[in-house]
Amino acid sequence: MSQGFIGEQLGSFRLEEVIGSGAMGVVFRATQEIVDPNSSAADAEGRKVVATRKAAVKIVQGEIAENTKLLERFSREAEIIKQFRHPNIVRWLATGKFRGTYYFAMEFVEGVTLEKLLLDRGAIPWREVVDLAIQICDALHYAHQQGVVHRDLKPSNLMVTRDGRIKLTDFGIARVLDRTALTAPGRTLGTAAYMAPEQIRGTPAVSHKTDLYSLGVVLYQMLTGKPPFEGASAVVLMHCHLNEPPPRPSDKVQEIPKALDDLVVALMSKNPTSRPWDAEAAGVILTELRDKAARSEAVPMVWPAADSPDANPSRAGVGVTPPPARPKKKGKKPGGASGSNLRSDETSWTDAVLSRVSLETIGLVVALVAIGGFMAYWLWPPSAQYLYRQAVPLMESSRRSDWLTALEEYIDPLDTGYPNHPYHAQTQAWRDLIALDEAESRSKMLASATATPFSEPKTNGERQYVIFFSLATKAAAAGHEDVAANYWREMTGSLNVDDPDERKWILLSQKRAEELETKIRERRTFVEDQLRRADAAFRGGRPNEVITIHAMLKEKFAKYADLADLLAPAPPPEAPSEPTPPAHVPAPEVEKPAASPSATPAPTAEPETEPEPAKSAPDPAPAQSGRRGRPAS
Repeated sequence: MSQGFIGEQLGSFRLEEVIGSGAMGVVFRATQEIVDPNSSAADAEGRKVVATRKAAVKIVQGEIAENTKLLERFSREAEIIKQFRHPNIVRWLATGKFRGTYYFAMEFVEGVTLEKLLLDRGAIPWREVVDLAIQICDALHYAHQQGVVHRDLKPSNLMVTRDGRIKLTDFGIARVLDRTALTAPGRTLGTAAYMAPEQIRGTPAVSHKTDLYSLGVVLYQMLTGKPPFEGASAVVLMHCHLNEPPPRPSDKVQEIPKALDDLVVALMSKNPTSRPWDAEAAGVILTELRDKAARSEAVPMVWPAADSPDANPSRAGVGVTPPPARPKKKGKKPGGASGSNLRSDETSWTDAVLSRVSLETIGLVVALVAIGGFMAYWLWPPSAQYLYRQAVPLMESSRRSDWLTALEEYIDPLDTGYPNHPYHAQTQAWRDLIALDEAESRSKMLASATATPFSEPKTNGERQYVIFFSLATKAAAAGHEDVAANYWREMTGSLNVDDPDERKWILLSQKRAEELETKIRERRTFVEDQLRRADAAFRGGRPNEVITIHAMLKEKFAKYADLADLLAPAPPPEAPSEPTPPAHVPAPEVEKPAASPSATPAPTAEPETEPEPAKSAPDPAPAQSGRRGRPAS
C-alpha cells in the first residue's frame, strides 16, 4: 500500500521514496513545492512553483488513524510544536489529510537515527557522547520552557546529521500516543525500554523530569552500546524500571569520567525529585566536562589510566600519592651545621609560620563574613511582597516539584513571618491546590483493585474516602449519579476542615461531587435539546427523525435515574382512531386489524421506514394538535 502513494501529491508535498516504517505508519521522503499564483514561471503541469525543499512525510495508519479523538488532540499539540525554532529540533511543516489518511510533514534531515548509529558502531567514546548529549539537553530544555514534554525520548527519535548535529524528532506524537504505543505491534519493547517509573505507575504526574529519566537511559546506551535493562517483554522491562537500581556505565566501560558516570545514574533515579533540576542543569555538567577536555585539563576518571599515579596507590590508602622527598642538605658537618644552612632553615620555618598565620587570618575573616551574613538575613528578612512575588511563578507552573519548592521556600516563610500579610486568600488557595493534588495521587492507590501495603488506608480521612468511594461507585454504576454526588457531599460533613490531613480529603470529595453535578446538568441539557428537536421534527412532518432521536436517547440515557421524568414512556392512546402522542421513548407499534370491504380502515402504527406516497392521492397532512403526539399514519 505504501508504494501506491509514491508520486502522489499530498497538499504541497510530492511523495518520492519510502525511507522508514513502523507501528504508526510509513515515512516518505518528499519534496514540498511552494506555489505562487502570481508568479510568471510555471512547471510542466502549468503550476507556478517558486521554491522547493525536502521534507519527511509520515502517513499515520492502522488503529491510530481511526481514532478521531486521538488525532484531534494531536492536531492541537501540533499547533504548539509548529512554533518551535531550535537548531536541535526537527521543524514541523504541516498536518493534513489525503484520501482519508492523515499525514504529518517535517523537516527532512540528512543523516541517520541514533539507533542505526548504535547498531553500526556499538558503544561511542565518552567525548563524542558528551557532545551529542549537550545538544539533546539544549533541545529538551527549550521544549520544556514552552511547556511541552516529549515523553518518548529514545534513539530512534534522535537523528544525527553528517556533521554530528543532533535533531530531536516526533515531538508531540509520543505525548499524545504513548498509551496506544504500549499495545502497538513492534513498538511496545522500544518504548518500554526508555520509560520512566512515573510513566508506568501513573504517579507522580509526568513532568519535564520524565524526559530526564529517558535521557539517562539513552546516555547509558550510547556509552555501553546496550540499554540498562533488557527483557523479552514490555512487562519485564517495566518491572526493571520500577524496581531494579540503575546500573553504572562504568560497570561495562573503563574509560569514563566520574562526573559523567554519576550524572547518568542521577538521571535514572526512580524518584523524580532526585534527578537533576532540569535539562539545563544536566547540560552544565556535560559542558564543563567538554571544556576541560578541550583545554587538555585533567578529568577525574572512574578507572585511572595504567600509567597514572592513582593506578598504583600506596599501602597506607587508596589513591594517596606520596609527597616528594625533602632534598638533602649540602655542606653540613658532623655534630653541627653551617651558618648558611641555619639561615636557610630559619627562613623556611619563618615562611611556613607566616603562611599558616595568613591562612588562619583569611579563614577568620571568611567566618566573620559568613556569621555577619547569617545575622543580617535574620535581622533583615525578605519582605512579604518579595516572598509572594517569588511564589507566584512557581505556583503557576504545572509541575508539583515547583509547587513544593514555593511552599517550602516562600509560602511557609510568608505565612509564618507575616501573620497579617494581605495575601492570605491566595496562599490558602495555593495550599489547597497542593493538598488536593496530594489527595488525588493517594486516592489512586486506595482505589487500586490489587491489595498492597500501600493501598491500605492509614488515616481517618483515607478510611472515610474508601467508604464513600465504594458507596458512590456502586450508586453511579446503577445509574444513580445524583445519589453518588450526595454521598460525596455527605463525606465532606464527616471530616474536620481544620485538620490538615482531613482537609485535603474534604477538597477531593467536594471536587468529586461538583464533577458529577456538572455532568448531570450537561446531560440533562443535552436530552432536553434533543427532545425539542424531536418536537420540531414532528411538527415538520418528519416522523422517522422523531423515531431516530427517541431511540438514540433511550439507548444512551435510559439508565440514568435523574432523566426518568424526561424519558419515561407515555401512556398508551385511549382510542386507535385518535393520533397517539409522541412519547419520549417511542410507543410500541399497534398491530393492524384485518381489512373488511365494508369497514373503514383503522389507523396503523408507523412503519420503520417512511412509505412511498400513493400516486392516486396526495400525502396526508400531519395531524395538528396542541399536545405532543405521534404522526398519523
